[in-house]
Amino acid sequence: MATRADYDVIVVGSGPAGAMAALRTAARGLRTLVVEEHPAPGTPAHCSGKIQVHAFREFGLPGELILTALRAGTFYGPGGSVARVRRPSPDSFVVDRAEFDRWLAARAQEAGAHLALGTRVRAAQREGGLVRVTGERGGRTLSATAPVVVDAEGARPVLPRALGLRLPRRMVHGLQYECTGVDVECDDCPELYLGRAWAPGFFGWLMPLGGTRARVGVCVDPRLTDRPPAYFLDRLIREHPVASRRLRAARVRRRLGGPIPLLAARHRTSAEGLIVVGDAAGHVKATSGGGIYFSLIGGDLAAAAAAGYVGGDRSALAAYERGWRRRFGRELRATAAARLALAHMSDADVDAVVEAVASDRRLRDAIQRRGDTAFQSRLLAPLVAHALRPAHLPRLAGALAALVRYGLRALWDDGVAEENEGGEGNR
Repeated sequence: MATRADYDVIVVGSGPAGAMAALRTAARGLRTLVVEEHPAPGTPAHCSGKIQVHAFREFGLPGELILTALRAGTFYGPGGSVARVRRPSPDSFVVDRAEFDRWLAARAQEAGAHLALGTRVRAAQREGGLVRVTGERGGRTLSATAPVVVDAEGARPVLPRALGLRLPRRMVHGLQYECTGVDVECDDCPELYLGRAWAPGFFGWLMPLGGTRARVGVCVDPRLTDRPPAYFLDRLIREHPVASRRLRAARVRRRLGGPIPLLAARHRTSAEGLIVVGDAAGHVKATSGGGIYFSLIGGDLAAAAAAGYVGGDRSALAAYERGWRRRFGRELRATAAARLALAHMSDADVDAVVEAVASDRRLRDAIQRRGDTAFQSRLLAPLVAHALRPAHLPRLAGALAALVRYGLRALWDDGVAEENEGGEGNR
């Protein structure tokens, strides 16, 4: 006699990907368990809370979660260049990430999902056609089985390796301070600070939250520096010619940080009884480190695949792979190519790009008309076309060379150097 499973689906992690997967599976009538490491969903928060307008439309997210709308951006080059772009309508909204995660987890509970909070997953194994997940909760062992597990652990998942799934990864490290008393120039315009002195391999940012509140942060590539993000963030606050003025009277309310995974887009994200989604699967734009919208899409697709798998459709896992690659796989590949190129550009090349945007109205118009922070690949062709114009080509030759060289490398192998696949934690 076949062993009866404790649940139909076990979801590990209650972030956007996990909570969406749990909401959708529970709404389908599947017995759903959500295992969350922390005592409450949304803690600790790790990101700036920027979510594209597409997510609000597609998933019916409520407006009361919105702190501020974003429709512009200012880019500060390492040599003093400045470029500003502004769209006629909002591109994204900023939310309180902890509140957003709690809201989504509450919807999953209302649909019937059971939450096991304060539970750290330690291992998983297949037995008798099921997957057994083992963890610790308050000094006691939790052990539960299901035909399928949706792994939404976050940047350093435990389960894929335990269940024989190889996920090479490259990590960048982020840190941000949530502050009050910030001299915010414009509520709808985040600022990006470029240059190796401030954020090697990535960038610094100031994200308005409304009034004098803002999040200021940096992300750095550890392959380009052995200094921690805190060194660069404190330096940005003290010494950056623009950020230091904005933050001279700021008070830090809390510190948020963590690794951001940039994974190879071609690697499998499912195996027998396992579906990997969100940060755990590398569903992150390599240019910005953002991934909430893609995590929601992935969670929705994972739920459909889990329902099919539990119902006996073994092709459901392949459908999940095809589904997320069709929806945003091109964006992961394109942003991996762009990130690798940007990380290898000199500061002079970065300044040349910023100056070109600032000085060329046609290029700026193309960005403002076609720019979409969720689907950044749409800008690649117009940007390259403008860069090849005689007026820009001499000063953008270095940037174009980096884009070609490292872009092709990223398209070949995603530019991901393997790091330790292990790690701790689920969220």
